[in-house]
Amino acid sequence: MHQAFSAGFVIEESAVGGVLSRLGVVAETGFRSLAIDATVAGRRPRELDVGARSDLRRKVLQQGLQTVAVTLRIPSEHFVHDATADRACAAAVQAIGLAESMGAPWVALPTMDGEAASVVEQEAERRGRQVLTIGGTGHAALVEVTGSDVPERAMAFRLVAESSNAVQLPFAVFAGLRAEHGFPIFVSGEHGLEEATCLARDFASLLPECVG
Repeated sequence: MHQAFSAGFVIEESAVGGVLSRLGVVAETGFRSLAIDATVAGRRPRELDVGARSDLRRKVLQQGLQTVAVTLRIPSEHFVHDATADRACAAAVQAIGLAESMGAPWVALPTMDGEAASVVEQEAERRGRQVLTIGGTGHAALVEVTGSDVPERAMAFRLVAESSNAVQLPFAVFAGLRAEHGFPIFVSGEHGLEEATCLARDFASLLPECVG
């Protein structure tokens, strides 16, 4: 097995195409924390009863991983258009429920405001989950490792604890100040496990004091 990444590194299941039987390869690569995709057909929260959720959690654990987040990557505009707002809000609420069922403390959701944001906030508080904002820049935004500019993003992350000006950087999001609380760093699996692993290694090599 490769040297393990900090539990703060969260690999998205897309790294293995959402194929649960391949999650063992993810663990062998050194990841310990997994983000479940709430948009995968057949495993959407509304499609999973209590037994199916228990079975999913068991399968992840059997592969040597812990589910620490559920992600719902849908366009933010779905929460404001009349034709999609109710369904999007329901999906966000269901994702929070799935996170509770999986024992995952984090839920990554699109930016939203107004009534939808209020409903989601209340549901997350009721179920004891923490919401991370995909694409946001505030203290609850998601720190993502997604592309070839990882070193630049990593330096922005590092600067948070050193300079008040750094909080204006898009990928700083106060994460450096919260590292001791286990603020997650999401590693995209969009381009496969090999690239995801390289990105995580690049990031970790620049931030040993924050993610080690």
